[in-house]
Order: sequence, then structure tokens, then C-alpha cells
Amino acid sequence: MFNKFQPIASALSPNLTLADIFISARFLFLPCNWTKWQKGKNARRLERKFNEYLRVRWAVSFESGRAGLHAILKCLNIKEGDEVIIPAFTTVALPNVIKWLGAKPIYIDIEENTYNANPDLIESKITEKTKAIIVQHTFGNPAKLDEIMKIAKQRDLYLIEDCAHSLGGEYQNKKLGTFGDVAFFSLGRDKIISSVSGGMVVTNNKELGRKIKEFKSGLPYPDLAIVRKQLLHPLITFIALKTYYLFGMGKIIMFLSQRVGLLSKAYSEKEKKSKMPENFPARMPNALAAIALRQFKLIDKFNNYRMEIARRYQKLLSGSDKIIFPQSTPNSKNIFLWYTIRVKNKKELLKQAHRKHILLGDWFPQAVGPVEVDLKKVDYKIGDCPVAEKVSRECVNLPTHYKIKEKDILRVVEIVLSEV
Repeated sequence: MFNKFQPIASALSPNLTLADIFISARFLFLPCNWTKWQKGKNARRLERKFNEYLRVRWAVSFESGRAGLHAILKCLNIKEGDEVIIPAFTTVALPNVIKWLGAKPIYIDIEENTYNANPDLIESKITEKTKAIIVQHTFGNPAKLDEIMKIAKQRDLYLIEDCAHSLGGEYQNKKLGTFGDVAFFSLGRDKIISSVSGGMVVTNNKELGRKIKEFKSGLPYPDLAIVRKQLLHPLITFIALKTYYLFGMGKIIMFLSQRVGLLSKAYSEKEKKSKMPENFPARMPNALAAIALRQFKLIDKFNNYRMEIARRYQKLLSGSDKIIFPQSTPNSKNIFLWYTIRVKNKKELLKQAHRKHILLGDWFPQAVGPVEVDLKKVDYKIGDCPVAEKVSRECVNLPTHYKIKEKDILRVVEIVLSEV
């Protein structure tokens, strides 16, 4: 009955299932589980799943991907005055973590159609202060790892894989996250699998793995109030989505829940201002790891579905000469967290789609997102990466998650073709 009030959306916790809601409800409402919100066996079980799936020696869980990156940089002894090369067209979480350690993010521009770092530009950014390169597999599309690995090896730099978008993706028949010295994954609300908040660090380097595990053992768990917000997220989001266009009830529910502190935002106001939030970094709580464990079983199913949806978009939209399509990196498995096209009239398309109850994605609205970020505070200067700036003005994320059915694809395609 209420499905007609639910939007077709690229984000808004697209992986959410009834099973996730039941897990959250059990932790929230059964007194026997109230002592298991923080400590328990689920985080270690999740680490073992990553060990097996990626065939890595070390997997260490954290409360978020950015907390995992913090641990990596600390254990690599990245410190004040050091430089870390990162791609533009990224999220504020990446430069923030670097800056919180006193180091400096150095941006490189991207390739126009893969949305990944342009390897040809890396050498020009390396100085005597450079200590590491972070390579991002944007929207699930593997970066050109051979070229970047060669540069890192020749210049004796650490290579860190940002796999926040790409759990299950492959390059030359090998899983992403296993090419660099170390990698981190995000299990945030809109990622490949989601536990609302969560992250994982993986490595085959024995010494580094031991250091990261020791670092985690000294961290606290998130406060109970924070865990409660994360556990409430599946329940409140489910209700809000079902009533999103029922006199706007769903939007009101989300707004008020955040306003009164029942829900957290993907980025805190402090993070948008490049300030470190309280309780950072922290370990992954047991309750959220339980959700991630259940979703882990669905990784391949989710990713195969995403790839099929991407093929449908490609076929149905291919007749338009006003759309620029994404290009997957050769010899790779692009798992399409979203199917990201580029159009000249991005704002108008998003506006008209919204009127038709379709919430297309605008995840990177500027070279370092979200749009509220003060670029000066993350050391980004307008004009430094013109391709990333151009792409951010034009890209639109089409939904690929498991809830998107053929009728939804046709509605999305219809609105795109009518507006471009």
C-alpha cells in the first residue's frame, strides 16, 4: 500500500532489508541484548569474513572507514609536515583524516570518464615530503593500479587503496584491496554493504597488520548514545521511506529525527568544517557488526545485480548523444555502486526527477564533497583540478541497488532522456 509513496532513490540506505531491521530491533528492544551493543564476538567474526573473502592475512575492524584510514596513517608514521597524494573528486573524510595528523593532502586531477586519479599526473606532485599515495576506486570502478603501483614502488611510497566504494570489485581477476600496502573499506549507510557505520582495514604486511591491530586494541567503543542512533537508523529510515511522499511525512520524520538527536548524519557539522569529531577514532561495536555480517552474505548477489542494472542503463540510454557514459577500466570488474552519467543540465535533471518522485544522486557536487565543505579548510584551491571540477558539475548517479526493478529503470531512463 505504502510503496507508491516511496521514492526511487540512489542513496537513503538502499541496502536496507527487513532482516536488518529485525537485527536492530532485537538489540534495541530485548533487554538481554542491551549489554551487547558494544562488546561481543561479531566484529571478530566480520574480520574473519574479510580474511576469507579477500584472502588477506590481516583484517581489522573500526567504527568507520575514516577511522580505519586514521589507523593506517598513524601506523605508517604519517606526521606533521608529511604529504599524502589523493585524488580530487572525493569526500571530505579523506583530506580531513590527513590534516588531523598534521600532514597535508596533495590533490591530483582525475580522468574524465573513469572518475579515477590520472596516473600521468602523479609524478609531478611528488616531493621530498611525499610519504604515501591514496588511490580511490571511484563508484566501484578500479583505478589503473599497474601504473600507480609502478610509481609508488619506484619512488618508495606507501600505496593505500581507498575501497570505500568497491568491496568485491576486481582488477586483473584479483580483488581490490589486495594490491597496495594496505587498504580500507567503508560499511557506511550507502555503500556496497552497510551496517549504518563501520569500516575495515586489510593488509598482507605482517608488521603493519600487527601495528594496526594493536592500535585498535587501545581504542574505545563508540558511546552507547552513538550506537543507539545507528541502531535506530534502519527502523526510522524504513518508516520514512515508506511515507516519503505521503504528505511529505517521510521527509519530516527524517528531519525531526536528526534535529532531536535520534539519527546521525553521514557527515557531522564538525567534519564539514574540517574539525575532528568527538569519540574519534573508535572500534566497531558488536551490534553494528551483526548487521554487517548478515549483509556480507549478499555481497556477490548485490554486486551482480548492480552490474546487470548498469548494463540495462547503458543499453536504454545509448541512443542519446547528450549523455557522457562512464568507462570501466580495462581488465577490471566494475561493480557500479552507482551508474554515473554526465549531462550538461545536471541541476534541471535532478529537479525534474525529484518532481517525479525520483531522487537521483549528486554525491560529489564539488571537487571535495559534500557541498557544505569549505574547500580552503581542506587545502583545495579552485582551479587546481579542472577535470574533477567539471565532472562534479555534470555527474548524476543513477540507482543500481537491489530494490531497483525493471519498471524503476524505465522511469529513470524516461526522465533522463526527456530532460537531456
